Amino acid sequence: MNPDQSAELLDHVDDQDLVIGQIPRSQAHADGSWHRAVHVIVWNAPGQILLQKRAAAKASFPGFWDTSVGGHVGAGETYLATALRECAEELGIEISEQNLSRIGKHPFDEMATDREWVESFALVCEGPFFPDPAEVELVQWFTAKEVEALISQGSVTPHFVLQWRRELGAMTIARS
Repeated sequence: MNPDQSAELLDHVDDQDLVIGQIPRSQAHADGSWHRAVHVIVWNAPGQILLQKRAAAKASFPGFWDTSVGGHVGAGETYLATALRECAEELGIEISEQNLSRIGKHPFDEMATDREWVESFALVCEGPFFPDPAEVELVQWFTAKEVEALISQGSVTPHFVLQWRRELGAMTIARS
């Protein structure tokens, strides 16, 4: 994580996703404070899911496969605004609100240092993509069967596994 990110202010939320203050991103992960994040799941027309391989310099899970787009919601920022911003930052694509559809929101508290409310959005987009090398090593399309193989190999982040099991696996199979 670069120094700018550790100082980034996030809304500190409770276990019901109600704002109770603001905290630096570094504190949110150091003490496991609840905060907000977004995921944007990108599919192509044939129903494959786009995953990103996290850059080697990432503080958590470097080199692991992860959600197409993910990021923290800044203090005072909405989930939707964050999704649009993160698509531009991580994949180099400019999209509008009309391009996204909400999948749902869920808590992630499987790790002591990462307790988030995550709102997920779906996006159908063929690219081209221009990943930020500081964030993303590469992006690649996968079928549901190929994602299951990555999970079996332990090559994906724990949060992606949780989300895949809860909602994305069935959605990907239905799209193919």
